[in-house]
This record gives sequence, C-alpha cells and structure tokens, in this order.
Amino acid sequence: MQAPLSRENMIRGVILFTIFTLAGLFLSFIWSGTQDIKSGAEELGRVFQEMRYEYLLIVCVFTFLDWLCAGLRFHVFIRVVSPTMKFRDSFRAILSTICVSAITPFQTGGVGHLYIYSRAGAPLSGAITAGIAAFLSTLVVLIVAAGGILWIDPSSIPKETTWISFFSFLIFSIVFLVFVLLLLKPDLILRIFQWLCDHVGKSFPSISSFLERAKLKVEQLSNEHKSFAITLLREHKWRCVLSLLLTCGFFAARIIGGYFVIKAFGEEVSLWNLCVVEMLYNFVVLFAPTPGASGFAELAKDRLMTNLIAAKYITPFVLLTRFFAIYIAVVLGGIVISMQIAKDIRHNKKEIAKDAIQQV
Repeated sequence: MQAPLSRENMIRGVILFTIFTLAGLFLSFIWSGTQDIKSGAEELGRVFQEMRYEYLLIVCVFTFLDWLCAGLRFHVFIRVVSPTMKFRDSFRAILSTICVSAITPFQTGGVGHLYIYSRAGAPLSGAITAGIAAFLSTLVVLIVAAGGILWIDPSSIPKETTWISFFSFLIFSIVFLVFVLLLLKPDLILRIFQWLCDHVGKSFPSISSFLERAKLKVEQLSNEHKSFAITLLREHKWRCVLSLLLTCGFFAARIIGGYFVIKAFGEEVSLWNLCVVEMLYNFVVLFAPTPGASGFAELAKDRLMTNLIAAKYITPFVLLTRFFAIYIAVVLGGIVISMQIAKDIRHNKKEIAKDAIQQV
C-alpha cells in the first residue's frame, strides 16, 4: 500500500489537478460568449496586454496575508498541545495543507499539516485536534455567510446557482455536525468506528487483524484527542474566538485580492457584491469531489461572476484569482513537502547506517 504522501500519489494528484483545471478554464473560456476560438484567444490576449499589472503587486500582498492568517489560525491551536512549536512550522503546515488539498479528492488536505507537525515534534493526536478546531472555524464562518446570503437573496447571485447552494448547504450541515461531534463527543465517533470495524471484520476475515490494530490505534488517538479538546475548550476559549477572526481575515484577504484583480482590468465592481459572490463560491466548492475542486471551482466562479463583470474578463479573472489563491500555494506547498520527505529519507539512511555499524 502506498503512503498518502508517496511520490507516486503526489504525481498522480498533480496530473489530475492539472487536467481538471485546464478543462475548467477551457469551458469557462467557451461559456464566456466566445464565437470562435481564434477571435476569443485574440480578445483574451488583448485583455492581458491592456492590464494594469501594478495592481497585481497589491494582490500578491493580500495573498501573503491570506497565508499568514491561515497559518496563525493553525498556530493558535497547535501551541496548546505543543507550546514550543514555531510559527515557521505552522506556515509550512498551511502551505502543505493547500498542496495536499489540491491533489486529493474532496480537498482532504489534513494529511499535509499532520505530516509537517508530526515531523516538527507535535503529537499526532494534538495535530488532529488543532486541525479539527481550525476546520470548524471555516465551517462556522462559511455556513453563517451562506445562510445569510440565501436569506437576503441578493441580485448579484445568478438564479441558476440557487439549487447548487441549497445542496451545498445540506452537505455543509452534515459535515459541520460530524466535526462538532469529533471535537465535543469523540467517544461517539469512536464507538461508530469500532462498530463498523467489527462488522467489516466479520464479513472479511482476511483483514480482521488489520482492523483490530486500527481500532486500538484510533482508540489511543481518540483518548489523547479528547484530553486536548477538553483543555482547549475549558482553558483556551479565546483561541477559538481568535480563530474565527483569523478565518474572516483570510477570506477577506482573498476577496480584496480578487477586487484588485478586477481593478487591474480597468473594471469597477461593488466590493459588497464581490464579497457575496466569493463567500458563496467558497461555500459551494469546499466539498467538490475533484482534486482541489479543480474544474468545478473554475466553472462555479465563471457562473457566479456573470452578473458582476463583462464576459471577456471572466476567464482572466478566474485564472488570476485561482493562480494567486491556489496555484502558487500548491507549488510552494509541494516544495515544502518534498524538502521534508528528502530530509526524512536522509535521516532514515543515517539511522540504517548507524544500526549497521553497531551490529558490526
């Protein structure tokens, strides 16, 4: 069985992410009203030629603020379980999370921060607790924002996206309930997991020994996680409040970054309308089944922006906002993970050589 962060899995994920992304951008290009590919490509080229690129420097600043707020959100929780953890490791953890989210279905990027934090000396169960608490902040902010948007029903939202919004709201509610239980009632989740293992083990005796080991490991992690979660909720409530503020901070940085992308085109847009569209966009794509929501994210943003900017600017806007919010972080996160894997390999080789010398 391949490790989640094995070279083969990462390459496969990058290939799928690239294919879905290119497909999404191409369909966005076609749906923007292009009569034929040649004239559309010429118009797209003119858009990029006439851009005011100085605004993209401002976008770079807000991109860094996005990562900074996201890294700090991890850091305020991991310091509870690992007081000596440095912010440098939390910054590496958030980049790794974005990278792994981009190359795995349903954006399951938790493996990224667990890998970095465990290598930095944090207990695995503590890193799990920090990840659950941080993700709950995302769910709370997005579900409140999306609920408000669906309630006020602003004119900036295309009507054809309403059913997608309601479906996403349902999925969000289920996931939110699961993560609340993971944080507050881990014993209940543990009993469900044990029940599933027992029934699967009876049906497939060949894997029953593996499932028994998994039950013991999960029980150990669950007990440690429960201890960390109780400490967090009883003694560090202010960290939960700070996490919500930091979550609002990184969403705000992304939205303002998108605003300056539109300014670079020479267009004007209401920041409030853009905020509504971007928050609904984040809500809709969070659980998209493709790696990093690739393809689905580009098409969703294309549809949601139809009432805000001219059709010829939609594809460049989708490309640039995804580039600054995701694509750059995927590359940097890949570098972080690769460097950590290389470091682990060197360490393992030294340990093997040391054992060999001792045996001689």
